[in-house]
Amino acid sequence: MSDKFMTPSHVEGDLMKKSGQFKLCEELQLILDKELKAGNTLLESPCCTNWPQEGSIFASLANRITVGKEVLTDDVYYFINDDVHYGWIDECVCKIHHDLLVAGNLITNKHK
Repeated sequence: MSDKFMTPSHVEGDLMKKSGQFKLCEELQLILDKELKAGNTLLESPCCTNWPQEGSIFASLANRITVGKEVLTDDVYYFINDDVHYGWIDECVCKIHHDLLVAGNLITNKHK
């Protein structure tokens, strides 16, 4: 797409992609902020993975979600994953924006 046809939102999105500055949707950011404040750490900062849908933002926490569960809303689907193919335990998917926040290391925990 040429610059003369780019809307401000397209320009902003392109700048974010180039600079690597992505942010989870508000619904998941609340959970992430609560977890980070409690001492959990990011394994992978928010990035655009286009999965599970085009434009989805993905982030990964080192440890399982604990205090973040306090701010879960009806707009967030939370479940516990036991498929080692994915590697994480907790999964939060925003039903509105389709962003994904995962936490914990399933492979490490299965071997303990």
